[in-house]
Amino acid sequence: MDFTLSPEQLLIKDSVASFVLRQAQDKPGGRAANDNWPTFAELGWLALGAPEDVGGFGGPLETLLLMEQFGRGLVRSGYVAQVVLAGTILRDANRVDRLQRLAEGDERFAVAYEEPAARYDAARVATTASLEAAASGHGEYTITGSKVRVLDAGTADTLIVSARTDDGITLFAVPAASTQRTPYAAEDGSDVADVRLDGVRVGADALIGEVGGGLALLERGIDHATGALCAEALGLMSVMLEATVDYTKQRQQFGVPIASFQALQHRMAEMFIELELARSMAYLAAMTLTEENDPVARRRGISAAKVQIAKSGRFVGQNAIQLHGGIGMSEEYKVGHYFKRMTLVERLLGDADFHLRRFLASRRATAAAELVAVG
Repeated sequence: MDFTLSPEQLLIKDSVASFVLRQAQDKPGGRAANDNWPTFAELGWLALGAPEDVGGFGGPLETLLLMEQFGRGLVRSGYVAQVVLAGTILRDANRVDRLQRLAEGDERFAVAYEEPAARYDAARVATTASLEAAASGHGEYTITGSKVRVLDAGTADTLIVSARTDDGITLFAVPAASTQRTPYAAEDGSDVADVRLDGVRVGADALIGEVGGGLALLERGIDHATGALCAEALGLMSVMLEATVDYTKQRQQFGVPIASFQALQHRMAEMFIELELARSMAYLAAMTLTEENDPVARRRGISAAKVQIAKSGRFVGQNAIQLHGGIGMSEEYKVGHYFKRMTLVERLLGDADFHLRRFLASRRATAAAELVAVG
């Protein structure tokens, strides 16, 4: 298979790399990139993956190229949650009006789907939306419930909320100002919030997709966002490995660089192997999303990639810290901040245990379908 990048893909990669270079952080932990949202819109990155009729271009592979560079630069932004996750949902729901505003940077979205004790399962929804007749003659929905760990809710104008209706799980566009948001910082300082909806009323025009069709939209959006996180992890691991190799060439013991010690060379070679395994699975995830005709195959490919990313990221990060010694844990040095972000990426949108269970379930579903076809 030919993995040579096209001229357009190389242009995307180079433009993001140039942006990351210009944003060279003067703080080891990185700088929040939320104030760069107009720049993202101007460069067209908010339209990545959107249909051409709203100015969109590219797809999962182009998103991978962008997110890998974001990982290398430790760029903090709401891109995964507000563009990949929300954008995929809006695209598949054919909400061109909202998608146009997202692509132009005029409206920012966050997706509120996870609930207490749900453990990453988008189907476990206790939030309700009841349809009532309004004075205008049009139906209105009253939404009541709570959501946890809503990514990048602080800068969102609109929340895409999952709620249970008589027909199943349905998605609604809810003005963020009409909800009660309790913001807090994640381990790496990222924007997270718990959200409470106490009888929030929205019109029928707030529906995202068909009534009862919200779960399928959510699952596709989450899978696309998970693939983007896998790409970000490649950038994080690459920098941790490069920094470790450079440090061991400079750090001396017994009058020689510690990079000359065979045991440490073997350890860094193992780190490189884990990085390349993760890269292969991240590209597999992107290709799976590009050819996502079968939702079972899509879930299997994405979960397999996330499991490998979690395993590789932990190995590369732990060994980077160990080979750096005490400096690796200092606030002034970048490796610790990259490992902190990698640890968070490992758990976002499903940890390794969750995705391993989902992978096995998809394998069983495929085997059952094959038996039915043969029988």
